[in-house]
Amino acid sequence: MNTALSLFAPQELTDGKQNDSAEAKAVAGQSVMETVFDRFHINYEMSRTHKIGYYKESMSDAQSIYYLADGIVDIFIPSNLNQVENASISPIKTRKKAFKEINEENLLFGNASDMARSSVWRPNSFLSEKNRDHYTFSYLADTIINENEVSIIAFEPSKTNGKAIGKIYVDKSSFAILKIDYRPIVHHSKYWSKVSWTEEFKFKNGAYELSNVKFHGTSIENDFQYDAILIMDQLEVLSRIPENESYIQENVSLFEKADEEFTDSFWEGYDFLKRSLSAEPHLLTQN
Repeated sequence: MNTALSLFAPQELTDGKQNDSAEAKAVAGQSVMETVFDRFHINYEMSRTHKIGYYKESMSDAQSIYYLADGIVDIFIPSNLNQVENASISPIKTRKKAFKEINEENLLFGNASDMARSSVWRPNSFLSEKNRDHYTFSYLADTIINENEVSIIAFEPSKTNGKAIGKIYVDKSSFAILKIDYRPIVHHSKYWSKVSWTEEFKFKNGAYELSNVKFHGTSIENDFQYDAILIMDQLEVLSRIPENESYIQENVSLFEKADEEFTDSFWEGYDFLKRSLSAEPHLLTQN
C-alpha cells in the first residue's frame, strides 16, 4: 500500500494482518464514488451564476504577518458544463496592508478565481472524468456534518500521473460531496514545499453549491505561510446569467486600487458582511 494513504487511513489499513479489511474498504470506497460521479449532474448547480462573496489572503512567517488583504468581491461562475472558461472575480470594495517589506511578485494574485470553481467541475481536477481513474478510493469511516450522515472516503494516486491525496466527505443520502480536504502533490514544485485545500458545499436553491474554500501553502524559500479564504454562501446574491451575456474579465487585480484603512468603519454600508462573518467566525480561522 502507498505509505501516503496511511496519513489518512485508520490503523487497521496499515496493519499487514488486515489485508482483507483494506481490500473491502477499497471496494466500498470505489462503489460510493461511482454513485457520486453518476449523480454529479443531478446534485450540483449547472447554470452560470453571479454571487457576491468575501475574499481574504495573507502572507506570514513563524513570527509575524507580512501582508493582509481582504474585500467584498463579485464572483461570476461559468456553467458547470463549460470546460473552457474559468471563474472571474472582480473587486467591489477591498483593502490591503503590508506590515513588512515584501516582494509583491510572491503574492497570491489570481488565486481567488482558481478557488471559485470547485474540484467537482474544475476541468483538470482529480474528480474530473478524464482524471478520476488515476486514483484509488477507500472507505474510512462514517461521521456527521451539519446533522448529515456522511461517509469519509480517502483517495490517493493509483498511477504516476495522479496529482493529489486527501479525503472526500459524501452525504449518505444524496451521495453529494459536502467537503473535500486535499493536498496537491508538489514534490517537483520550484516554489511550494506544501499546499492544502478545503472545499465545502451546501444545498441551496435546489442544488449543491461550493460555499467556502480555504487554501494554505508553505513556500520553499523562507518557509513563508500563504493563506486564503473565499466565502460564497453567507454573502450571496445569486442570479442566473443569460447565455448571451459576457461577464469574464481578464486579469482583474483585486487589490490594485485597494484602500489601506483597517478600521471598524471600513465596512460601513456593508452591514451584511459583519453579520454574516460573525455568525460563522470559524470560517476566518486559518489553519
